[in-house]
Amino acid sequence: MTEFAFFFSGVLIILLGWFADLLGILELSSNPTGHGTASALPLRLFLTMFGVAFSAIGVAFENFPRILQDGETAKRHIVAFLFLADGSFHLYAFNDHLGDAFASSFFAVFAGLQIAAAFVIPYARRRLDPAWLGLTAFLILAYVATRTLAVWPIGAIEDVDALGVISKLVELLTVVTLLSLVQTERAGKAAASVPAAR
Repeated sequence: MTEFAFFFSGVLIILLGWFADLLGILELSSNPTGHGTASALPLRLFLTMFGVAFSAIGVAFENFPRILQDGETAKRHIVAFLFLADGSFHLYAFNDHLGDAFASSFFAVFAGLQIAAAFVIPYARRRLDPAWLGLTAFLILAYVATRTLAVWPIGAIEDVDALGVISKLVELLTVVTLLSLVQTERAGKAAASVPAAR
């Protein structure tokens, strides 16, 4: 219960930060600024990291010995926190694309998926690892495609912005951690099958 309470509270911090950012953008809607202002980025990063850190307190309190002893459990929690952070960045990307129905819908859907997945990843075990990896790889490829080509239905090459670059760095770290997790699981299966073969 402690873990869930802290994790849920961390998500609430992220959602409150996003909602305050949304209200600020709506208030300034008469003077649109495109992909957010540079002055908003530090606050967005702070609120995201504060929410993720707050969530981590409960996880550490409930699972600290297990996380130290079990590399797979530690990696699963790291992936969950990375999903939570990236989902937060996509909420802010939603705010930055309010004038574009497709882009705002895209970011709303994927932000929701990532934040929901953050609750599931530590407990889903191996069967959903390909889904987490596929989702993250898709987001990286979609970013690269929309920054190099005029992809339908956007129809224009998107600007490279600081929030997007930070989001992609988080996603690359997620891919590396997931690949390491898959490798650890395969090694564990191989080690378990050797005594069985004997």
